[in-house]
Amino acid sequence: MDDLKKLEKVKNLIGNTPLIKIFYKYNGEIRFLYAKLEWYNLTGSIKDRPAYYIIKNAIKSKKLKPNQLICEVTSGNMGISICALGKVTNHRVIVCMPKDMSEERKKLLKLYGAQLELVDNFEQAFEKAKYYQDKGAFLPHQFENKNNTLAHYQTTASEIIKKLNKVPCFVSGVGTGGTLMGVGTFLKDKCDAKIIAIDPKESKLLTCGKSFGKHQIQGISDEIIPKLYNKSLVDRIVLVSSVDAINMSKKLAKCLGLGVGISSGANFLGCVLSNINGATTVFPDDNKKYISLIKTQKKESILTKKIDLLGFEIV
Repeated sequence: MDDLKKLEKVKNLIGNTPLIKIFYKYNGEIRFLYAKLEWYNLTGSIKDRPAYYIIKNAIKSKKLKPNQLICEVTSGNMGISICALGKVTNHRVIVCMPKDMSEERKKLLKLYGAQLELVDNFEQAFEKAKYYQDKGAFLPHQFENKNNTLAHYQTTASEIIKKLNKVPCFVSGVGTGGTLMGVGTFLKDKCDAKIIAIDPKESKLLTCGKSFGKHQIQGISDEIIPKLYNKSLVDRIVLVSSVDAINMSKKLAKCLGLGVGISSGANFLGCVLSNINGATTVFPDDNKKYISLIKTQKKESILTKKIDLLGFEIV
C-alpha cells in the first residue's frame, strides 16, 4: 500500500469537529460566542488539519519520499500531529522545539515515537532543523507552508459557514498564522467578517513587530511573526495576558466542563474583548498538555472574574 492510501485511512478522523454556542455575561450584558472544539481531532488538536494537508501534498508532489526522515520546528501540537501521520505512513520524525515547552507536550511527543531535539529558543530550533535538512530530511515548514492556510480555508472555515451562514468576526491567536488567515480570509470573502488577532500582552509581538518578553500562552506568538501572517488583512489586534488566559481556561473547565488549553482561554477572551456579539473562534486543544503550567499559576484574574459563564449548546 502506498503512502497516500495509508494516509487516506485517517482522513475521517480529522475535521468535522463540534461547534458550540457559549452564553456569558460581561459588564452586565448577556452575550454569546461560537467556538469549534478542535480536541475532537485525531491527536487532540487543530494541528491535525494542516499536518494532513502538508503531508498529503508533499507525498503527491514527491517532495516527501517513502521512508524519508521528517523534521519539524514546533511548540508541540504540530509535532504531535506529524508524528502520528508519520507513523501511519512509515516516516521517522525528529521534532526541534524550545525546552521551556510544557512537560506534557514533551512526554506526548515521545509516546508518539518522536526524537526530541530540545534547544533554548526557536532560532536555535530552526538552525537544528536546517542541519537535518542538509542531511536529507523533509521539512514541513509549517510557518510558511501555504497548505497550512489552505487546510483551514477548505475545512475549518467551510464547516463554520455551513452551520452559521454569517459570521461577524473571527478571533484567534497567531502561531503559524494558518488558522487566523485561513479561516479569516474565507469568512471575510464569504460574509465580510472582521479578522481579529490575539497578541500576548507580555510580548506584544504582533503589535510592535518584535517581542518584549516571555509569555505562557504556548502555541501562539512563538518568537517570530510567521510568513503566513498577513497584517494587511487583520482588522484589529487584541492583547490578552497569560494570567487572564490561564484563568479563563480554568473557568471554562470548572463552570462549563470544557477542559480547554491556555490558547483556548485566550481565544475566548479575545471574543469577549472584541465587543462583537456572535464572535467566532476555535478552541485549539484541551487542557491535558498544560496541567503543570495551569497548576503553577496562582495569580487571580480581574478580567475573568467579570465574566459569568451561563451555559452552552451544540450548534
